[in-house]
Amino acid sequence: MKIRALHVKINMKKVIVFDLDGTLLDTLEDIAISANFALKSLGFQAEEHDKYRYFVGEGVFKLFENIFASNPQEKETIQKAVGLFESHYTKQFHQNTTLYEGVSKMLTFLHARGFKMAILSNKPDSFTKMCAVKYLRQWDFEVVFGVREGVPRKPDPSAALEICELLHVKPEACYYLGDTMIDMQTANRAGMIALGALWGFRDEAELREHGAKYLLKTPSEVIKLLTEV
Repeated sequence: MKIRALHVKINMKKVIVFDLDGTLLDTLEDIAISANFALKSLGFQAEEHDKYRYFVGEGVFKLFENIFASNPQEKETIQKAVGLFESHYTKQFHQNTTLYEGVSKMLTFLHARGFKMAILSNKPDSFTKMCAVKYLRQWDFEVVFGVREGVPRKPDPSAALEICELLHVKPEACYYLGDTMIDMQTANRAGMIALGALWGFRDEAELREHGAKYLLKTPSEVIKLLTEV
């Protein structure tokens, strides 16, 4: 895909906000393992791991709502599944998770170019920070937010706008890189520049339909795009 030069006045600020799962880290296998542990513990059938790329993206409670979409369960059952998942995931979140190829180079480039970087995920805040410490500690992230009590989860723009305030930058001066429609909706509702990561969990059609301004096939294309700015 030919990438057009992006002509946006940054006002001396360069900020990029990242989604975590499916954008920086390939976490799908570990999420699937822990979710299937919860399902089997409650007497339900495990799901194929590849199906989880469509279940994830909206937080842990919604993860199980999506799993049970064809067989809706009571809120109490879902809460039990969430608890089992979180207990299991805490112990084994790092067994199969890796940075996507090219992410290390991309983050190093952005740091060298003076970009301020932040993470905004629908993963619980404790897990988001846990993953950031485990896999991303060599880079300087100004803000790392997962889902926090009292703060609406994406695609509500509240947390994205909070990041702008903390970094003293206008939303239109921020890029938001993510791999799902939730990320594109969040970016657009916050007034940020929506970048779609095609190496993640979802496809081009979803990202384009939900407002990606630019679609990037690899982290190297992010470097190319931002070099032209």
